[in-house]
Amino acid sequence: MRYIMFVKMAPGHDAPPATLMSAVEAEIKQQAADGILLDAGGYGPIHELRLAGGEVTTTDGPFSETKEVIGGFSLFEVRARDEAVEQARRMIALHQEFWPGQDVAIEVREVAGGPAEE
Repeated sequence: MRYIMFVKMAPGHDAPPATLMSAVEAEIKQQAADGILLDAGGYGPIHELRLAGGEVTTTDGPFSETKEVIGGFSLFEVRARDEAVEQARRMIALHQEFWPGQDVAIEVREVAGGPAEE
């Protein structure tokens, strides 16, 4: 089963500490070595396309009304939801240890369809 994990936080935060980034990099390397990580990365500038009332509009971010930003993602292939949640728990523990006081949320979603199910 494939799951995607999003690391989210409030906008306007300082850059993550180097110690956190090193710990996250080590964790990602371990996930890859374990054969469960399909892809991972951070996000750059936002470009939103919206269809409303039959019209398509394009807007470049960042957006002032944003309540949280997605700092990165990981895509996993695991046997069960519990394994994906455990990966999220490990990632949030790194944030707790190396970036104390920062509010972070990690969202885990099952990925439906796609090449892995064909």
